[in-house]
Amino acid sequence: MLIKRSLWPSRLPWMLYRYILAEVLAPFFGAVVFFIFVMMMFQVIKLADFLVVHNVAIGLLLELMGFLALSFLPIVVPISFLLAVLVGFGRLSADSEITAMKSTGLSLYRLVAPILGAGLVICVLSLLLNLYLVPWSNRMFRYELFRISNTKAIATIHEGRFTEGFFEMVLFADKVNSKENTLESVFIFDGKESQRPVSVIAKRGKIINNQRDEEGIPGIILRLFEGTLHRNNPATELYEFIEFTSYDIFLRMATAKVVGVEKPRTLDFSALIRRIDFMREKQNKEREDYRELNRLRVEFWARFALSFSCVIFAVLGVGFGTVRTRTVRSNSLMICLLVMLGYWTLHSAGARWGEEGYVPPILAMWAANMILAIISVVALRKSAR
Repeated sequence: MLIKRSLWPSRLPWMLYRYILAEVLAPFFGAVVFFIFVMMMFQVIKLADFLVVHNVAIGLLLELMGFLALSFLPIVVPISFLLAVLVGFGRLSADSEITAMKSTGLSLYRLVAPILGAGLVICVLSLLLNLYLVPWSNRMFRYELFRISNTKAIATIHEGRFTEGFFEMVLFADKVNSKENTLESVFIFDGKESQRPVSVIAKRGKIINNQRDEEGIPGIILRLFEGTLHRNNPATELYEFIEFTSYDIFLRMATAKVVGVEKPRTLDFSALIRRIDFMREKQNKEREDYRELNRLRVEFWARFALSFSCVIFAVLGVGFGTVRTRTVRSNSLMICLLVMLGYWTLHSAGARWGEEGYVPPILAMWAANMILAIISVVALRKSAR
């Protein structure tokens, strides 16, 4: 008995730590799956459009969904950890297990230790995701999106029917060969310039994919053969009639702006650093250059701030979760969503202020963390008392 008593104080905290971690980590993984599923639901309609309109294979559609799921992780991981801590400590508090643990001589601050440890581990993993994997998934999603839209443009044309919204035009083709990207008996009405609408009639047409214009913007070329062009100009009261043997129409892809342009969200850590250094050393900066530099710095600090929020949520979850009311336990999801709504509002506002230069980017991105850290410490001290 003496041996058992001497071992008991040293073994008890580790046994409790494992027990507490089990109570938190189980709902954490479930919450990650739940929130990713909820966010993916908002993208189902867009993804279904690729399946139906562009005839995308199921395998490629699943690949797009995988890239999207990875891009949600910077938001999903912190909110899932906060929910897990609220649920775990809410149950321990509601069942008076926190009180029983305190009766062994352990304070609430010592009970926070395993959650802080888990928060630090998740923080490091989240940081690695934010610095490398998530930018890669954003880049790959945009690339695949462009590639699908580019190579499957002809899939939006319905044979023997008027197709509206084809690059903001109305197109009719009597016959469509999707394998060879050819059209027969083509009629096109382009009303983008309301004062000078254009109508084109051609015997044949061919879509040439993966092209670029003079500015390097990707798109497709609709090449028409043996036809006529009709344009009415009310301002000059002239009617233009042109016969052609071959006529090319360059059509910019709707997703072209994300291809060949390195956006901050698609840059991994090393590329982001190089881009910041380049913009900082650039001579004769214009206002747009300063905005671009601020945008890059905001993205840089946002990745660190979002990752470190997991540590703050560990303290906040314990402070709110140990309130001895069953209301906290039953409303853990509501509390979690309210906290994230406030946090994300501050985070988004800081991003805007940082990009415009009203606030230094580092302060703009860490302001939400600092405010939430103060609330977390106050809540934990109040619960400990």
